[in-house]
Amino acid sequence: VPSYAIIVREHFPASEAGARVGMVIMATMIGMALGGWLSGKVFDFTGSYHAAFLNGIAWNLLNLSIASTLLWRVRKRRVAMNKVLSSRT
Repeated sequence: VPSYAIIVREHFPASEAGARVGMVIMATMIGMALGGWLSGKVFDFTGSYHAAFLNGIAWNLLNLSIASTLLWRVRKRRVAMNKVLSSRT
């Protein structure tokens, strides 16, 4: 859970950190609760754990793509800042 606070701090103003971290943690808990329920529904519908695991893999790929995009944006911003700072010297 602590990594959520760091991610929020990197992307939003410090004055909004408390509310945003709370929203992120709430969304995480809802996702965890619904993930098991949804996989159970998929199993009930298909009668196979194969489809339920594919459901989990799909959601994890979505999470990975979001995290990768955020990381790419932060690195791109840092490279731009380094160029600006190096041009001043």
